[in-house]
Amino acid sequence: MVIKFIADENIPFYVVEALREASYEVATISEAALPGMKNDELAKLSIQLKMIIITRDADFTHLRQSLMRKIKVVYIRLSGDPNSIAQQVLDNIEGCTNILHDHNVAMLDQEGCHAL
Repeated sequence: MVIKFIADENIPFYVVEALREASYEVATISEAALPGMKNDELAKLSIQLKMIIITRDADFTHLRQSLMRKIKVVYIRLSGDPNSIAQQVLDNIEGCTNILHDHNVAMLDQEGCHAL
């Protein structure tokens, strides 16, 4: 099964490219919808498309309960240059998606992936 992601606008394109090169299916907001869409709209779109949201926006860790029960989110809490972030995402994305089998939000930070 191919894991599908939708990348929030705050995700560096280096991350999107790296995931695509690793054979993950990744859509950007501008490819899947309209730029500037609100978080609730992105959450609903991800549910409809059965995609995992990749974001750097902490607001996705506490949306309305009705959405939080249905969405899957990888919240990236990393800083640094985009190439370094892309490499850290690649190194940890499998662990993050494994966490999402039992949880709705996985946070990726300097320590690795954790359930929220």
